[in-house]
Amino acid sequence: MEVKLYDSARHFLDRTEQALEKQEAANNLLLGLAFTLAKQEADGYRGTLPMLGTVEDTTGRIELVFQLNALNMILAGDGPQLEEAVRLIVNHLVKAGRDVPGIVGPLEAAGQMASEWAKASGRTPYVKMNQRIYRLDRVNEVPISPGTLRLAGEADTELAAGWLYDFAQSIEEKMSREEAAVKMRDNIVAASLYVWEDGGRPVSMAKKSRPTRNGIVVTLVYTPPELRNKGYASSCVASLSRRLLEDGYRFCSLYTDLSNPTSNDIYAKIGYNPVQDSIMYRFR
Repeated sequence: MEVKLYDSARHFLDRTEQALEKQEAANNLLLGLAFTLAKQEADGYRGTLPMLGTVEDTTGRIELVFQLNALNMILAGDGPQLEEAVRLIVNHLVKAGRDVPGIVGPLEAAGQMASEWAKASGRTPYVKMNQRIYRLDRVNEVPISPGTLRLAGEADTELAAGWLYDFAQSIEEKMSREEAAVKMRDNIVAASLYVWEDGGRPVSMAKKSRPTRNGIVVTLVYTPPELRNKGYASSCVASLSRRLLEDGYRFCSLYTDLSNPTSNDIYAKIGYNPVQDSIMYRFR
């Protein structure tokens, strides 16, 4: 087997899209990021790419697909030679002098990568989050709270940035208020952020992200603590999901934190069905 790297997101997609789309919702993170990068390339962006690669056997069968960016090694694959494929990636990273800040992927592949990178780096992995990936093909009829869904506008930037900062703190992710403000300005300019508004006041938010050939992701679902237990998040996600299906996407997908049974229950009632468990590692 060998590690193959790709010098453009388009080349990476040409090689991996067919394999990844066999489980398009489960692979939404890798696929969605690759589609986004490919679009940026087509629009003339010439910034530094993350490491995009595959591990293939002698017949050309893809054993493992990966992307290494500033935050995570993202993995997809469950081939019969998984352990060897992971070792090949780790050996390549060591020779290239690359670091792995974190790992996201299916339980077996991510666990194997965490173990091998711990041996190579001398660092200790720990589970940052146990996750579940869900897919929705039809929105169930669920109670809708007072209010309406609308696209976030420039006037929402400060509030949304504060919510993003608070959300990052709640999951112990490093983010400054300035970084949160930049991210939310970008989301609003890209027309990807939505808010649920009740009585003229934004009370919850959600974002559409990482479109693939047939699907799109709902992410960044947040309601401030003082406004919870009113059904705002459920209404926001249900309404946004319905709008995305009406826009022509065949399905929506999302990641959840398994330590939060309330949100998992909410998504299930809306119509999201589990497709795969995932895990996020960090290193000390």
